[in-house]
Amino acid sequence: MTKIILLLTVGLLLRFFSVAQNYPSYYLLCNKADSLQFLGQKEAAFRTYNQAFQMVSFVHTKKLQNAYLLAIELHEYNAAFDLGRLIIRNSGQPDLIKVKNRRFKRSSNYQTLKDSSAYYLEIYHKRINHDFVALIDSLIFIDQYIIRGNKTYKAAYQINLTSLPLNLFDLDSSNWQLLYSSIQKWGFPSEENVGYGANQKVWAILHHNLRLIENEKYHAEIFNFVESGAYLPEDLVVWYEQFQQQNYNQTYFTTWDGNLSTENLERIENNLRRFYLKGLCAYELRKGGRYMIAKW
Repeated sequence: MTKIILLLTVGLLLRFFSVAQNYPSYYLLCNKADSLQFLGQKEAAFRTYNQAFQMVSFVHTKKLQNAYLLAIELHEYNAAFDLGRLIIRNSGQPDLIKVKNRRFKRSSNYQTLKDSSAYYLEIYHKRINHDFVALIDSLIFIDQYIIRGNKTYKAAYQINLTSLPLNLFDLDSSNWQLLYSSIQKWGFPSEENVGYGANQKVWAILHHNLRLIENEKYHAEIFNFVESGAYLPEDLVVWYEQFQQQNYNQTYFTTWDGNLSTENLERIENNLRRFYLKGLCAYELRKGGRYMIAKW
């Protein structure tokens, strides 16, 4: 276990001095780590996460959380501390380090992590683009509260009802144009750029617009953000699947059409692999493929 801790510590240090980025390999190694954990090979899964994290300068929150929980399960509390502080620094959400494991919660590692969370949170706030975060917050308010009538979404905005179009869904297009122009100005709203919370919010605006045929012209540019690590592959699955079904009458990532022929399964497998996603082996197909239940 000592070797695991050493590998992780060295990896975390090296990542901040890394120049080359290899997000495609990072995605694939994270998938492999998930598979190893599913198979009960937890130490190997943890080592694989560490290997993946060394390949990039910014590690996504969900990946860090997976490794963090594994470290705690393996009683590698020093490593868990290192991962926990990265979760706070990268996400800006100290609550994400909370766990139910009583032994770890009683450890000095966890207490120190909690006590120093304000320091790591300050680093986070100095990093992110607060103007972009504020813009995303206003756009998601329009997307959820105004267009779709989601009254559970709360925000302190004044609404001039007379300025709204008769068809509120026309606002989707203006939302997208404003977001896209901001991407040209500030870069993609990645976790690194705007933090975990705003990155999760912007999913809806991307989803509601990129699935439309008139916005297909933006797809190649968006896919490049996957290659650079700004946009996680799994975050485009739903809208791109809907885009393919609605506009080309075919599935892309799923067996929803019920076609379980060898040829079709190979096509879907290749599509998943094209975007560095988990293959069909990660799913249990039920009811003739109409349901894909994730196993890992």
